[in-house]
Amino acid sequence: MHEHRRRRGFTLIEMSIVLLILGLVIAGLLGPLETQMEARDRRQTLDTLNQVSEALYGYALTHGRLPCPDQDGDGMPDPVYNPADRSTAICLRGGVATNEGFLPWAELGTPQADAWGNRFRYRVTAPKFTRPDGDGLCNGNDAAVLELDLCAEGDITIDTRGDNPATSGTMEGKKSLVAAAKVPAVVLSHGRNGNGATSVGGVALPTPTTADEQENTDDDAVFYARGYTKGGAGCSDDENESTPLCAFDDLVIWLSPSVLNNRMVLSGKLP
Repeated sequence: MHEHRRRRGFTLIEMSIVLLILGLVIAGLLGPLETQMEARDRRQTLDTLNQVSEALYGYALTHGRLPCPDQDGDGMPDPVYNPADRSTAICLRGGVATNEGFLPWAELGTPQADAWGNRFRYRVTAPKFTRPDGDGLCNGNDAAVLELDLCAEGDITIDTRGDNPATSGTMEGKKSLVAAAKVPAVVLSHGRNGNGATSVGGVALPTPTTADEQENTDDDAVFYARGYTKGGAGCSDDENESTPLCAFDDLVIWLSPSVLNNRMVLSGKLP
């Protein structure tokens, strides 16, 4: 007499264990992949920002000035400068003077957005750097003149965080430091989280919840450019070294006043 062996399937417990293991394997694979994709997008955005920087330098060499920001998303400065009316060097938003908005990508001939599909933010010192030199004198910083010459000074400050040079023998990372001052113009991406950004479709994304990212959206002339941080519980954007810095993924570039002046002199655009 032959014994008939019954085929045995997986029990619910065994299936649960298999699914758990598969989930852990997939999660382990997706983590590094997600990190690699973000690193790729950041590199792509930095490459685009470098193109934008060169386009702004080139624009200044061609026009003797920098463009105003775009306010309505069409890629053109607001207003478009009219050489016959030097008051058009005053940048406007809804008829009110403002120095900040979107990058005028169509005027510059550059991409309009970062790798995450959000418009670049752009701020310029106006009208000192949006009005060309009109008299050949070094008086561009004078309140009655305000035009781009060798004496014009930007009003933008770029801050960062790092080791406090006043302390010795202690490695720190949260001291607020000035990376650049008297900057003519700055351009930035709000990174993957997009906090504070506007999409190419005109959708405003949520405002930042951390201090350093908020500084890059508050419409003043101070910006933070610092290393990427993930943030986490108990974080703080201050100089307390006992807590980690909060999440920050903005990418920031700015025009160097010395490089801009040097290029304009070498090109014969300024005396």
